[in-house]
Amino acid sequence: MSASSHIAVVGAGHAGGRLVQHLRALGHTGRLTLIGEEAHAPYERPALSKDLLLGASTKENLELTPAGFWSSDSLAAAGIERIRATADALNVDTRSLRLNDGRSVDFDLLVVATGGAAKRPSFMTKQIEGVHVLRTLDDCLALRASLAGCRKLAIIGAGVIGMEVASTAVSLGVLVTVLETGTGIMSRCLPPIVATWLAQQHVARGVDVKTGVSVADITHADQTKADALALRISAMRDGEPLYIDADCVLVAIGVDCNPVFLRGLGVSDERGVAVDAFCRSPAMPWLYAAGDVACTLDSQSSRYVRQETWRNAENQARAVAEIILGRAEPYRETQWMWTDQLGHAIQVTGIPEAGDAVIVRGALESGSATVIALRDGCVSSGVTINQSRDRRHLESLVRSRKRVDSERLGDESISLKEFV
Repeated sequence: MSASSHIAVVGAGHAGGRLVQHLRALGHTGRLTLIGEEAHAPYERPALSKDLLLGASTKENLELTPAGFWSSDSLAAAGIERIRATADALNVDTRSLRLNDGRSVDFDLLVVATGGAAKRPSFMTKQIEGVHVLRTLDDCLALRASLAGCRKLAIIGAGVIGMEVASTAVSLGVLVTVLETGTGIMSRCLPPIVATWLAQQHVARGVDVKTGVSVADITHADQTKADALALRISAMRDGEPLYIDADCVLVAIGVDCNPVFLRGLGVSDERGVAVDAFCRSPAMPWLYAAGDVACTLDSQSSRYVRQETWRNAENQARAVAEIILGRAEPYRETQWMWTDQLGHAIQVTGIPEAGDAVIVRGALESGSATVIALRDGCVSSGVTINQSRDRRHLESLVRSRKRVDSERLGDESISLKEFV
């Protein structure tokens, strides 16, 4: 594709913002149009459930650097058009987007970087006062305002966001109840042994973790009593009715990564936009995807993987810019994410799967351990708990898929570096 082509980027978050920065830095000279509904400059999201929610950081700290890049004058000087709108429809034949403000945007190449929309339970057909989701900066600010006067918070969903908010809320002195349909917390990214340990840490700090819960409704509670809480959650657990009252509710049950403007075109579903190892749609070679929304074919495993991580948003944005401008190597990113909860720094490399053999180096009970999963004799994933020095070596082992001696791997006297 010519360096003078017009590239439209839908999604003005972390991945979309980095993408236009890289395109300009790498020599693209054509038109760039960045489309996204949020009024804020592109920003990073990890702090939304932690420092920003706690009030220990400001929204300005989240902006993609350099902050001056996003001023109107700087964007104009860089030849980047910033449109605050959403894409409603894509015309494949004319390669044009219809926006919700009535405008139409033609393009040569399209990059989808929309991330995902927070899922809501089927019974939530309208907004309920006091019930929040957490996906955007504005969501965070609204939840923070609610927590300021909150005695009891109920969280529906025990994924990363839900448990990070639980940790933050507890530090603010709020009573927290977590309701999860599955059998444990953070089951998508943690092996059971680590998930159980982390759940125990939350319980020890006063979090009421209830698993096997199916939520049926959220209503405003009877507030005739002076101490009554504002909201009531109606649920089922072990075949019995369960009622939880709270001042504030967070719904954290995952994200829907099927952009509205792509639905029905055969290139996306709830899991995201399916793209090849070059981040390009096989059905529409002029369409790319980056960040949380990209369901990318891994060139080594031949599996489609969607990564909701800071590093993927950062690195895939650069890779897409390079590929558009001629890069010949496919994109491959070893999954890595971190979470800070209850004073513990937890880093996860790779994707744990049921049936993996597990080796623990260190002691979980002391809060200092590296948990390594083996599949067919190779290191498939791992978790470091307050052991950040092990992360780099662990990542090398996961990436290389090198066979290791499990007995030696369990010997803490042998440095993990020796297995790389």
